[in-house]
Parts: sequence; structure tokens; C-alpha cells
Amino acid sequence: MKSIEITTPQNVKIDYQLAGLGQRIFAFVIDLAIIILVYVANYIWFFAEGSSDNDLKYILFQLFAFLWLGFYSLVSEVIGNGQSLGKLAMGIKVIKLNGEELQFYDYFSRWSMRIIDIYFSIGSIAMLLIASNRNAQRIGDIIAGTTIIRKNNSYGFTLNDILKLNLKDKENYNFDYPLAVNLEEKDVILMKQLIFRYRNYRNSAHQKAMDEMVLKLVEFFQLKQIPKDKEAFLSKVISEYIILTR
Repeated sequence: MKSIEITTPQNVKIDYQLAGLGQRIFAFVIDLAIIILVYVANYIWFFAEGSSDNDLKYILFQLFAFLWLGFYSLVSEVIGNGQSLGKLAMGIKVIKLNGEELQFYDYFSRWSMRIIDIYFSIGSIAMLLIASNRNAQRIGDIIAGTTIIRKNNSYGFTLNDILKLNLKDKENYNFDYPLAVNLEEKDVILMKQLIFRYRNYRNSAHQKAMDEMVLKLVEFFQLKQIPKDKEAFLSKVISEYIILTR
């Protein structure tokens, strides 16, 4: 499985596993099935009682068909923050190579090239580029500076993490940071990734990132002093987050 290293704007390096070609194809097939099913269902509903070319229903259906068929992939990724329904089902997601948040023009750039990548070439150009490109990018990805990664990569929460922590009695467990329940999962995963990088690649950039993360949590939890063992502090926060939310 190919992987990619993304450096966030905070200069933290995060490893992601790239989505495989098979995963991307299956996600496309799922999206295509959804497009067809919704199109057919609406066709039946619009014309259940018959219609003519001048009928308002016919005009409305043509408008719906144009918008639905043309813009489903764009709108679904924007609403899903990089995940269409097909990508969501396959556990994959669009991200920026520079670690920044995706903007509308990034989604638009990817979407606008589908006509060449996928439709005119019956997917052959996209498949060839994804298989040969080191970042698994099709033309739309290259223009937008994006790629697609596995959302649940090896640096997220594993089943062993959850099972091990769930052995603790939540009712009697003495939580040091009960406000951890209000953290977002993406931020907690970032903490775990940061600990991994800090343990394996100790340098000034990761030390600075660790310090900044701890300071933000100290402010979030309204602590009176900064913990001395920052790595242990982050590990404790991660553990309590999992116990509280699983």
C-alpha cells in the first residue's frame, strides 16, 4: 500500500495511506449507482401520470436531470468535506498535498477534469495516472494539488486501542480531563500522529508542534499549569477521549 507524507501548516508531518485504485473504482461505482437510482426514481415520479414536451413537469425534470447528473460529484464532495457517498462507503477522502483545508476551487478543479479523466476516456486516463503517479493523482488531482487517502489509516484509532481502553469501568474511572469528550476526533488523531512522529523523529519542528498542541489543550481544559511530561499528557487525553466517546 502506497503512503504519502503531508506537512501541515503547523509544520507537523503526518503519514497517510493512499487510497488504492480498486477503492477509488468501487467508490465511483457506488456513486454511479446512486446517481442512476435517484435519476430513475425521479423519472418515475415525474412521469407517473404521463407528460408532454410542453408540460411544466417535463421542464422541471430536465432541469433536475441536468443538475443531478452534472453536479452530483462536485456538490457531494463539497458537502462531505472531501467525501462523496461512494468515498464515504469506501472509507477514503480527498485531501490537499500541502496539508491545508480544501477550498471550493480545489473541488471545482478536480470536478472540471472528470470529463477528460473519466468520461471521454472511459476512465482509462485516470486509472493509468493513478497507478503510475507516486501520489496516485489523476489530472484533476494534479491541477488541484490533491490526492485521495484512506481515512482510517494506520495512525488512527485501532481496534486494540478501543478494546483495551473499554476494559476500564467508565462509571468508576477517575477522569483528569472530562472535557476531552468535547474534542473533535480529527484533533485527537492528530495528537496520536504527533506522538508517533515525536517518538520516531525527534527534531525542533516536532518539539515545537508538541509544545503548541499542549498549550492549546491547557487553554482548552483551563489548566493552571503546563504538564511537565507533555507526551504523557497527550497520551492521557487520547485515552480519556476514547473512553468517553466509545
